[in-house]
Amino acid sequence: MLSALQKHLCDIYQVEPGHDVRDFLVTDPSLAKTLAGESLIPNTDESVLLAQDDDGMALSVYLDSQMLDRLDRDNPLQALKISRLNDLWTVLEGISHFNYLVWSAGRDRSVTLLELEIQAEVDKFVSTWLIAQGQEECKFANRLHGWLFDRVSFKPELSEDQHERYKTANDYAARFCHGLAKRLRGDCVKTLHELRYFYRLTQTDKISHIHSQAYANH
Repeated sequence: MLSALQKHLCDIYQVEPGHDVRDFLVTDPSLAKTLAGESLIPNTDESVLLAQDDDGMALSVYLDSQMLDRLDRDNPLQALKISRLNDLWTVLEGISHFNYLVWSAGRDRSVTLLELEIQAEVDKFVSTWLIAQGQEECKFANRLHGWLFDRVSFKPELSEDQHERYKTANDYAARFCHGLAKRLRGDCVKTLHELRYFYRLTQTDKISHIHSQAYANH
C-alpha cells in the first residue's frame, strides 16, 4: 500500500525521490518517541522524524500500524470509502512529507515547515480527487473539498505555533484547491502541468501562485 501510494504521488508530480518510504518506516510508537523526543505530538498517527547536522540528514516516517492494517484491508486505490478517508489522508501526509523532503534535499533546497504542510494538503486533495475520478466516483470527488478543508479539526495537544501553522496551511491549500478541482475537470493535462510547476516553487512563490489563481477565479 505505501509503495503504491508513494508511486501515485510521484507520478502526479513527475518526481523521483530516489528512496522507498518503506525503508524509512517506523511503526513502533515507543521508538518514534525516542527518536523524536519532545517534538513528537502526543497521540499522533503520523509524524516525520528529522534530524540534520553537518554530516547530513537522518529521516524516519512514523505511521500507526493499525492504521496501515486498515488501509491494507480496504485498499483505497481499488475502492474509496468515506470511513477510511482520515486513514488515507494521514498516510498520504506522511508520504508527501517524505517525498518533498528527500526531493528537496537532493537539490540542496531548504524547506520550511509551512511549505511542507501546504504541499501535503494539496497532495491529499489532488491524489484523492484523481483516485475518485479514476473510480468514476464523481459525487465523491465533488464533495472532497468540503470534507478535507471545511470539516478540519486540529489536535488540542498542538502548541500555539503548530496550530497556527496547520491552520495557515489548510487555508492556503483550500483556496488553491477550490479552483483546482474546476481546472482539473476542464483540462486535466494542463492542470497537471500547473501542479508540477507548483511543486517546484519555493514557499514564497507557492503563496503568490495561490493568490494569483484565487484572484483569477473570481
